[in-house]
Amino acid sequence: MFHKFLQVLSLRCRHRHTSKPFAAASSASSRNSDWEPIGKSGHYVVCLDCGQKFDYDWNTMQVVRRAG
Repeated sequence: MFHKFLQVLSLRCRHRHTSKPFAAASSASSRNSDWEPIGKSGHYVVCLDCGQKFDYDWNTMQVVRRAG
């Protein structure tokens, strides 16, 4: 509980705790879906602290960080 309170007070999540990579569903099957589209890579990880999604490059096995 205390950790969650500190997280709310922090200005920005550092995304240190991420899930294992997931394979995104194909775009053809998700046309009528409420899910957010995933980037070009087809794989993604989720920050377990804040829930933000990040593209995952399966070839280099690294999270693709957004510029900016």
